[in-house]
Amino acid sequence: VTFSSSGVDCLICIILSQRLGMYYTHQGDHGQAMRWFERASSMGDVQALFQLSIMHYDGIGTLPNLTKGVEMLKEVSNTTNPVFQFLIPHAQYNLGMAAFMGYGMKQSDMIAETYWLLAAKEGDPDGSIAAQSQLGMFYTRRDTKDTKKAFYWHYFAAENGSLESKGALGVMYYHGIGTNPDRELAFKCLCAAAEKGSLYAQGNLVVYYFESRLFTRAAHCAWSIAQTESLEEHAAKTGLLLEYISRGMSLGCFFYARCLQTGKGVQKNEEEAKKYFNKANAACPETFSELFQKLKNDEL
Repeated sequence: VTFSSSGVDCLICIILSQRLGMYYTHQGDHGQAMRWFERASSMGDVQALFQLSIMHYDGIGTLPNLTKGVEMLKEVSNTTNPVFQFLIPHAQYNLGMAAFMGYGMKQSDMIAETYWLLAAKEGDPDGSIAAQSQLGMFYTRRDTKDTKKAFYWHYFAAENGSLESKGALGVMYYHGIGTNPDRELAFKCLCAAAEKGSLYAQGNLVVYYFESRLFTRAAHCAWSIAQTESLEEHAAKTGLLLEYISRGMSLGCFFYARCLQTGKGVQKNEEEAKKYFNKANAACPETFSELFQKLKNDEL
């Protein structure tokens, strides 16, 4: 394909190159996609540059080059072109992830936090919802813990459509983390996220039912979660974070095992219980360890 490079023809060239890049991406021909994105980027298309940054960073259609991916993301985040301002929060979110993980740049929680705060745009729906949710998670970490900030960011992320944050908000209302306890709001948030496919919210609904002594409902919901065959496929299908999916799976398996072990809400079967305890541990050892400690302390 040959294009002119002047006036209106140049704009048409950029649009066609971008669309061909997306076409080949959807076709799975990432080498061709990269070729067309490079052409569009060379003519000033910042959206094509953003696509290239992800391809270089993740090694899609080329060998991974984290440093090059980061440099391209910085270019996108610094653009002054008003047409491409919507891309800036997304680039800043990815730069925050790079700093947090130490991939393509030096690891720094402080730099990660700075990028995410910029990307989050004070909770504006036009900001990066992923950054808003990530800040909610960031402020629940042991080293950066601030539960009021965690609640603040999960609240805005949930309002803007994040299922992870909607589920997390339910947990925070339930346990009074960063806010006053409110079981009604907790149940509302967990149900809303669970109905849209959040395994994390579904797992925490099981906790809610079990601790409310609604054992039959707890057992039924827990069994349903435990039948999930592939967490990776569930993540790909829903677009939700594997970390949260794993926690939800572990909760479901653990409480179903506990129901089987005690005969609450389901026929008692201690051998089958062992199977689901093991499945809970395999899904998320950290969650399993926390629950098992509660079990040892007679808290479950």
